[in-house]
Amino acid sequence: METLSRQIWPADAKEISDLIHALIDGQFLVTLHRQGAHSLRSRILAIHTHRHVPYLLLSRPTELDNVYQISDLLFKLSGLPILGFSCPVTRDSELILATMLPTTLFSVELRHDPRLSALPGAMATFFVPGRSQVNVCQLQNISGGGVKLLGRLAHSLGKNDMIGPCTLSLSRKGAAFRREVTINAAEVIRVVQQGKDQGLGLKFALTESEEQQLQEQLAFLRQRK
Repeated sequence: METLSRQIWPADAKEISDLIHALIDGQFLVTLHRQGAHSLRSRILAIHTHRHVPYLLLSRPTELDNVYQISDLLFKLSGLPILGFSCPVTRDSELILATMLPTTLFSVELRHDPRLSALPGAMATFFVPGRSQVNVCQLQNISGGGVKLLGRLAHSLGKNDMIGPCTLSLSRKGAAFRREVTINAAEVIRVVQQGKDQGLGLKFALTESEEQQLQEQLAFLRQRK
């Protein structure tokens, strides 16, 4: 089952306006994400200003029966990740929906595996190809597809860099029996500065054997929640 992971997307008012106009001019389909129901497809038809307040006019999906289920609008343009914004419907008719012009955007990562929070003291150690120093980080959360780490890196890393091998120690600090799995290769998908530390998002490149071992360790982690 897919879940959504959201991060604030830095964009000013002009950039947001440019993206909205690109969606209108290109007649691109957008997705209306609903709470407790399947998402629906729509289009942004126009920007309409009423009493000096800008609104977006959207085509109303024929399957939509409850406009108050709509929470977000998601879209994808070439060269960009999936982006979105909060989309409360302010007015609706048989054919049209209206929502406020957004002032902020978020990026969306679709995950096929839900993230599990790490146990206190869980750690990760990894190497960067061609470098001898080991990187040691706190393990913050993990899924069958990737992991989020936090620490002071021994080497500078950027998006799309490859790391490995990476050993994930999932047990609590001081546990008598250590639960570990080693991943030979992972791709850096996000690096975020957090004070003096770096937040690191990794996407696993798993072999069949590694995937089996990882799922066994995740089953252990779920039992400890």
